[in-house]
Amino acid sequence: MQRLIINTVFARGVSTFLNFLIALLIARHAGPAIKGEVTLLITTIWFFIFLSNILGGQALVYLIPRNKIELLVIPAYLWSVIIAIAGFVFLKSAHIVSANHIPSIAMLSFLSSIVSIHQTILLARRQITNSNIVQVVPLLFQLAGILFCFYFMKISSAYAYIYASLVAYFFAAIASFFLIKKFVRFSAFVKDFSLKEMKTSFRYGLLYQLVEILQLLNLRYYFYKLGLQEGSQYLGVFSIGISILEAVWIIPRSISTVHYVSTSHSEEVKQQANRTAQLLKVSFALSSLALFMIWLVPAGFYSLIFGPGFADVKHSMRFLLPGILVYSLPIVISSFYLGIGKYAPLIFSNFIGFVSLIIFSRLLIPDYVMSGAGLAAALSFAVVASILFTYYIADNKISFKALAYNKEDWNYFKNLIFQVKK
Repeated sequence: MQRLIINTVFARGVSTFLNFLIALLIARHAGPAIKGEVTLLITTIWFFIFLSNILGGQALVYLIPRNKIELLVIPAYLWSVIIAIAGFVFLKSAHIVSANHIPSIAMLSFLSSIVSIHQTILLARRQITNSNIVQVVPLLFQLAGILFCFYFMKISSAYAYIYASLVAYFFAAIASFFLIKKFVRFSAFVKDFSLKEMKTSFRYGLLYQLVEILQLLNLRYYFYKLGLQEGSQYLGVFSIGISILEAVWIIPRSISTVHYVSTSHSEEVKQQANRTAQLLKVSFALSSLALFMIWLVPAGFYSLIFGPGFADVKHSMRFLLPGILVYSLPIVISSFYLGIGKYAPLIFSNFIGFVSLIIFSRLLIPDYVMSGAGLAAALSFAVVASILFTYYIADNKISFKALAYNKEDWNYFKNLIFQVKK
């Protein structure tokens, strides 16, 4: 498990670094307003991807070991087409984004969903290294495409991001298909089709995506509140701070991914619950160290790197910093509950967190703008963490002694460090 965690941390680190370079390139070349516009486009696309993942998301990691894979994958493809079309119609009737961007958003949501389906299949088949490759490759093409649009085609608008993303995810969808086709007997779909399995897939997928959508709302609602109410320039500055702080979640999310796969393939629930306690301690300690290092970065560094329009990045993130640390707990705990197919604690905790975020955002953002957005998010993260941690302790009868650091935990740290050096 430790080797897979290191592998996943590395892949997520590369992905985060590439996303950082993309954000840096857009911020430096196009300024805060275009950066804010691109952030709004990305957030909108991700909402449609989450809807597509009702049948093609990471619930497949739990379902594939228990069902015929082709009965899950082909419906997921069809569902992605339906969501892309529905998203196009919805955006045409709403006024969330520019009308000129709507066809591109619909196509990008479809291509990204296909890549997500293929990546999840690889995870479910324990092909974690290939899954990580599928995560990284589109970002490489995306970065190269944005550079080409900015410096060779002289495009300085959000279209540079859109064109590069369309090309990157088109090729990623094709390439990842060749990685998963050996696992899927597409020709057997009609013969083996089962309405019962279809209903099971939809039920688990719907519950999983309900959790994911609530998490997305917890993580991104204040983006819309800040951007639409205060202006895209504030969102552009704030989103840079978020991107830097959320890089810390590389650690708990990598641990969570590997633990989810492990738990999904295990029948030893108590053993996995105890492993969760150990992983919580590892995640919290490493996340604390990473956040401390970020906080040591002087404020002038951000204006030096991103330009004078981003001088307030460190100021904007100061209240969010403790929330980032606290939220590392539910990230890891979620992997345990998802792995055993128990969604109620996740749905309840994230729903209450979202309600609290709406309240805190309304109270804090109008008066304190970026600082208010950061504080509102931190408070809602604390609510989610408190509720889910209480569920985990009560459900699994975890003692506080088990949550204290011990010699075994330090050995685990040393093994991780050893494998990094190796």
